[in-house]
Amino acid sequence: MKFSDRLRNAAQVLTRGTFMMPVKDYQTSGLSDITGLSFAGIQINATSAMKLSAVFACVRLNSEIPASLPLTVHRVSKGKREDLTGGPIYQLLHAPNKFMNSFSFIELMNARLQLSGNSYAVIKFNLKGDPYNLIPVDSSCVTVKVYNGEPFYIINDPDMGVKGTFFYWEVIHFKMLSRNGITGMSPIQAAREGIGLGLAAEKFGADFFQKGGNLKGALETDGHMEDAQFKAWKKRWETFYGGAVGDHTTPILEYGMKYKPIGIPPNDAQFIETRVFQLQDIARFFNTPPSLIGDLSRATFSNGEQQDMQFAKYSLRPILKGQECEFESKLVNLKDEGTISIKYNMDGLLRADMKTRAAYEQTLVSTGILTRNEAREIENKEPIEGLDTPLDPAFLQGKQPALSVNQDNNQQK
Repeated sequence: MKFSDRLRNAAQVLTRGTFMMPVKDYQTSGLSDITGLSFAGIQINATSAMKLSAVFACVRLNSEIPASLPLTVHRVSKGKREDLTGGPIYQLLHAPNKFMNSFSFIELMNARLQLSGNSYAVIKFNLKGDPYNLIPVDSSCVTVKVYNGEPFYIINDPDMGVKGTFFYWEVIHFKMLSRNGITGMSPIQAAREGIGLGLAAEKFGADFFQKGGNLKGALETDGHMEDAQFKAWKKRWETFYGGAVGDHTTPILEYGMKYKPIGIPPNDAQFIETRVFQLQDIARFFNTPPSLIGDLSRATFSNGEQQDMQFAKYSLRPILKGQECEFESKLVNLKDEGTISIKYNMDGLLRADMKTRAAYEQTLVSTGILTRNEAREIENKEPIEGLDTPLDPAFLQGKQPALSVNQDNNQQK
């Protein structure tokens, strides 16, 4: 789209805002979706959900790991790859603004992505049209609308000092699974009932142990107590058996009273099993192996490595691929499209054990796919002079190169 067309569309947006179509939110179809109130009676939002350890662990894992991966920028032209370490895009991604580094920026963007299904950052351009700043904005401060098939972002984030209407190419937008192609679905809202049940189980456990591990009960008597007798008895009961004083004291029941428990014992209610199941259920919503957030009930020494690799391939990789595409579409100039690539380096996550990795690298070096210095770089070792030439596989296998007819005759002589 030409710049003049973008200006004309912007004028239409500002002067004819009533013709803009708001993006339909598929998660606000019912009253419970609007209020965030779960069937367990607990209001679920980003703040309350993070109080559940399973949610906190999933969000932390899925935000810290992408932030810890190296971001590489390179150009591929005529079959040659050129690293753009000192280029403007590389510098922008590693110093996105004046108050954040690369790790904190990617971590924040992914944390908001996991909590709300969307994360946004406004791109600031210099007079040459090159991006030089990325300002993250709170997802709750962003409204997405569509005009003539083009999305616009209405942002009002007082903390970041960002307010106005922005074109789609002025905003980095990470999104989770989407039902309309414009905004992503929030895992918190999708898992609202599971999170609510988990928080309700925690509250029940806290109340149970706060009361000394005793269930709520009632005292029954066959006779009738006068008001004066009841007041005197109640005062003695509260003095000797009430609160923390009476938690470990055996009460003496008077007036033929009998204790009758009210409620279901935790073992009958499968309290522990409920908490374990909720952890696994929430892990499914976040596409995270339970073993990585503390549930080792089905983890073994033999399958731990495979679970790590499955997490990297089937959980992280799709999310990171979407972010790579978003970076390339918003930060790369039109003239460089298709030649500059922005990638997360996942080699460290996909490494196997020492023995398997050594055999794998040896195979790549011996077949000439990697040079010996490239293999050393993978292992974070300094390069050695003279090891930058790929090895000849035929030489390693003890085979001599084919000789010409003249060379063969000369050798026979």
